[in-house]
Amino acid sequence: MRSISLPKPVLVAALGCMVLSGCGTQNATTGQTPAGSAVSAKTWPDAPPGDHEQEMRFLALMTRITQACAPDAPNASGTGGAPKPEDLPGWEDAPAPAYGPGETPPGVPNAGGGIPVPLDDPAASEPAPDFTGPKPLKEVPLTGIEKCTGDEHAQRVSEAFQNTKTTGYRAMRRKLTDLDYPASRIHRMPDHAGAPRARLDLRVLGSHLALEVTGTSSGVIVEAFGASETEDVKVTEVKRKPKLDAPTS
Repeated sequence: MRSISLPKPVLVAALGCMVLSGCGTQNATTGQTPAGSAVSAKTWPDAPPGDHEQEMRFLALMTRITQACAPDAPNASGTGGAPKPEDLPGWEDAPAPAYGPGETPPGVPNAGGGIPVPLDDPAASEPAPDFTGPKPLKEVPLTGIEKCTGDEHAQRVSEAFQNTKTTGYRAMRRKLTDLDYPASRIHRMPDHAGAPRARLDLRVLGSHLALEVTGTSSGVIVEAFGASETEDVKVTEVKRKPKLDAPTS
């Protein structure tokens, strides 16, 4: 598929979203590419040519909602503050240095000009874990920003379907595309107690956000959840714990 040229303001906003969600990097152990990563020359594998305009509107929608949840995020004009490293997800799990106070890192000359030699690390001799086997496709935690944007999207969708009986998946899909969610990001799921159900893939530049939408006799129930950031993981394959009973009126 041919590459897509995006306007600079949209790219700036998308990059702001990437920074705030602590994503956009390639998985060092698996070599997998984050879903929606700018490394790929395509928008989504199953996106038809006419979906490009939908994707642009979707990125603009994501920018507005992200700005509401994080006023300091870079906006369409490229302004706005960037978060400090310690405020990014995962910073608290950063490994501690292998040398103590007053000591020098391995390979760095000390005050006497000598180069300290690191001691053997017992953990280094342990066999590397095998990442080639199948992995359970479980939900992943959402970051603080993703929880906020997920709530905003859920409220937006719920209000649009309010007091409207969702008669089937096609009607649900049509309504969601009218809300600027691209058709390529809407995925049909098995009906729940006879009610239509769909999942929205809202992952951008390695983020994790997805929505599950279930029809009811008077609207929809919307739940935000997290999916792995890699493109080979489909939101339809994520195993979720049931959080709702049969839809009621």
